[in-house]
Amino acid sequence: MKELFTIPEIKVTPFPVKEGDAVTVACQTNLSPYRPEAELQFAFYQDGQHLQSFGSSDQYGFQSAKQNNSGKYSCEVSGRKIRKRSKELNIEIHGSSVRPVVTFNPNWDKIFTTESLTMTCDMRSPISANITYTWYKDYNQIHTGQSFAIHDANTGNSGKYQCKGTNTGISDPVRLDVSNDWVILQAPLYVHEGDNVTLRCHHYPTYSGRETIFYKDNVVIRNWGSDPELRINNINLRESHGYKCTKEVYHYFLHYKHSGGTSIPMKELFTNPEIKVTPLPVMEGDNVTVTCRTKVSLYRSETELQFAFHKDGRNVQSFSSSDQYGFQSAKLEDSGKYYCEVKTETVPGRMIEKRSKELNIDLNESFTQPEVIMTPNQMTEGDNITLTCHTVCGLLIPKTGLEFAFYRDGQKIQEFSLSNQYGVQCAEPKHSGNYSCKVRSSTNKLSRSSEEFYIQMQERFSKPEIEMILDVSNQTILTCSTNVLRDDEELQFAFYKNGQNIQEFNSSQRYLVPSAQVDNSGKYYCEVRTLTNSVKKKSEEFTMDKQGDHHNLFINRGLNNS
Repeated sequence: MKELFTIPEIKVTPFPVKEGDAVTVACQTNLSPYRPEAELQFAFYQDGQHLQSFGSSDQYGFQSAKQNNSGKYSCEVSGRKIRKRSKELNIEIHGSSVRPVVTFNPNWDKIFTTESLTMTCDMRSPISANITYTWYKDYNQIHTGQSFAIHDANTGNSGKYQCKGTNTGISDPVRLDVSNDWVILQAPLYVHEGDNVTLRCHHYPTYSGRETIFYKDNVVIRNWGSDPELRINNINLRESHGYKCTKEVYHYFLHYKHSGGTSIPMKELFTNPEIKVTPLPVMEGDNVTVTCRTKVSLYRSETELQFAFHKDGRNVQSFSSSDQYGFQSAKLEDSGKYYCEVKTETVPGRMIEKRSKELNIDLNESFTQPEVIMTPNQMTEGDNITLTCHTVCGLLIPKTGLEFAFYRDGQKIQEFSLSNQYGVQCAEPKHSGNYSCKVRSSTNKLSRSSEEFYIQMQERFSKPEIEMILDVSNQTILTCSTNVLRDDEELQFAFYKNGQNIQEFNSSQRYLVPSAQVDNSGKYYCEVRTLTNSVKKKSEEFTMDKQGDHHNLFINRGLNNS
């Protein structure tokens, strides 16, 4: 049974995909070389929903990629009522290579009415001198210029602010709150896990304030004091909520106790890592790359990360700056559950470490260990023999992707080729020996050898022996004797003197030396052959002197002349 076409695999170009890229998603499959005329149809899906119905094109594309193009893509191939579907490929659209960041001065996420604040559109990379900046508030355009200043703020200035430059992506939105309360708890605009953070218990301008209390989850963490700021070292995500402060503010000739609270707008320094493997699926013999993917915060792009890799709970690559771990010519024992760890230590003692989920990498066997099979199942002299190098291909490898070579007694007798057979024509004793074969993949050169298979060629008949005997009437007779393997074997015999044929091939094993001949001396030998002449053997030479004077022992066996 042969596959009409292989299980399809989905590929994306370019990779990785950035916003604005022209993207091509291809559905790759291999058609059986024995059915090249078969017509295939292709369909594409995103997150399980139809993108492109069945058609003759094996590609689906979109121009100027957007974030909503991200998703899990798959394809389906149909031909002759057979359908096969690819595994899903997660295509993630990355933002433009240059995205600005909004910064505040002073760097607080809340201010009071009547206060001032300046926003800057920071490109954080070398830019053209004549770039144009555009500002947005709550997604509506409000201003042009690299900076946007708010003077004598009012509550209407509260909202989400973004900016962009010419031919760049747009910044992430940042929230500014403008309050007219008596007390607010201020936090820096960008706080990342692991940071040392300062919170300020701030009272309304032009009024005087004193004695501040700080709370966490309604529990006092710093009692009355004149310092309006609270410093938090090595903050983590769990600590970013539940902060509050109270402060006495002097107005109308009295000090009144007012409070303000905040949730610190924490950002991840880097995302939880995700482990990826290339190629997928993994075949034996492939060169495999395992990648630990994470994203560093746009606001901390200078952060240096360290990566480590584990297999089945055992460390296989210690922490280093490389986000990849690889192995060459993958073996079945490389299968297992892999995960990676990412850490950073910006300041000694302030380490952030995150671990990916496990990814089960299951290697697919390319082909089984081969074995040599002989047809017919025994080698007899003169036969035509076929040796087959038998192996079973894995589901994901085309049978046409294998090459075969044959060996006898460790010496190569047939170079690698697409043929898995080796033929022996008119077998001879020299063809006996230990036979083996080797199979290799034409793509990754993975190879496997069979065990040796000993083949002993059986002789159909033994080398003949020529003898001279005398019958009762003193006539000289030459006989050609051989041992036959099969009782039903029909042989023919011929005799020669001094290299000249003196009796053509026939069924008789005897030659009567003519008594009337004056001189019968010379060198005699005989030949034996099968009826088809596939096997022919020659005896040793026998020397005869003049009659009555022989070098060889004559044996009178009492044979008659018949």
